[in-house]
Amino acid sequence: MTELTVQDPKVQEALERALSLLVRMNESGALTFLEDVAELVPDSLSYLMDPRLLKIGANLAYLLHVVELLEPTLITVIMSRLVEELNRELTPERMRELPRAGPASLLKAMGDPDVQRGLGILLLFLKVLGRAFHRSSQELTELMAHTEKTLAELRRQRAEMERQALAARP
Repeated sequence: MTELTVQDPKVQEALERALSLLVRMNESGALTFLEDVAELVPDSLSYLMDPRLLKIGANLAYLLHVVELLEPTLITVIMSRLVEELNRELTPERMRELPRAGPASLLKAMGDPDVQRGLGILLLFLKVLGRAFHRSSQELTELMAHTEKTLAELRRQRAEMERQALAARP
């Protein structure tokens, strides 16, 4: 392997590009953000390795996979229309003075075909969600029991390590 030196034009070009990138990152605030992140990383790593957080991450990945399996065109059309409608309805003026809803306004809204369709979709989603939770309740119970055992063991190991560290102090 050839040895690189500062006099090498390739090294000089790479250094100039790196410095230019650092200047842009500094000007945009990205460098400050990275510094803040670097300070948080040591403390955060222990939290990131928490089995519960890892399980949540795995479940989110699974949920994203399920969404990928849905018809992409259907999801794209629905989401783009949803964003259009939200942008049209949730204006800054309306957000300053949100309408209040009570039992009478809910009953009145039930006469609106758009509300009926939205409620139908919401009810279908809730039915699917309920079915999924029902089917997985036994699996979740077993998983929670296993997680509790794992956490108890981790707590025991940490206490043992702390005890050994204290005993090793002069």
